[in-house]
Amino acid sequence: MPQTVLVTGGAGFIGSHTCVELLRSGHEVVVLDDHSNSSPESLDRVAKIAGRPLTAVHVADVRDRRALDAVFEDHPIDAVIHFAAKKAVGESVRIPLAYYDINVGGTTALVAAMHDHGVHRLVFSSSCSVYGDATAVPLDEESPTAPTNPYAATKWTCEQVLADVCRHVPELRVLALRYFNPAGAHPSGLLGEDPRGVPNNILPLLTQIAVGRRDELSVFGDDYPTPDGTGIRDYVHVVDVAEGHRTALD
Repeated sequence: MPQTVLVTGGAGFIGSHTCVELLRSGHEVVVLDDHSNSSPESLDRVAKIAGRPLTAVHVADVRDRRALDAVFEDHPIDAVIHFAAKKAVGESVRIPLAYYDINVGGTTALVAAMHDHGVHRLVFSSSCSVYGDATAVPLDEESPTAPTNPYAATKWTCEQVLADVCRHVPELRVLALRYFNPAGAHPSGLLGEDPRGVPNNILPLLTQIAVGRRDELSVFGDDYPTPDGTGIRDYVHVVDVAEGHRTALD
């Protein structure tokens, strides 16, 4: 049945693709995004692809309780999909406190606002980085977690906070999705990954090299058990990730 869904970080790479899937499925979509690593234009493109507009866009920091309260007061939110977070491993090593403040603080502020306004369904965008240097593959939900950097640790911490709150607030229902390396773009060509500043992922770096914005791609590592010694990573298409979040909501 159609629902009104709040998508935090909805103008970002995965968030914008998820908004398309939600709109196409008949849901009403409210976005909260501070545009610190996204463009408002992406939401115009979301509406163009979906053929229908977003219900509302709120430009605000997810840690801002007054802004969150205003969103829940202005709209009959049924559920939340939470993407808003910082996500660069290297940056998290340089500014770990900022990552804990934004990622963990933003999540606790959001869940507190949800609880105060009687909203109890949340899909949380987590990360396979919580597994750390895994020795056994494939990974599953029972694989041991061992974060190796502040970014991964913030995602793991958020999962623990959410699990603990669920134990004490039985009406709260949360699904956390762990995934690696979303990549690609919408088939329309209107949405893709074009972060502000220097990209931290390989696909936007490659596209910037292809159009002449950068000269070369640096490849690190020459002793992996592969034909040329460079690393192999697993990727998942961003539209599949978006559909996964929509399905998790259902």
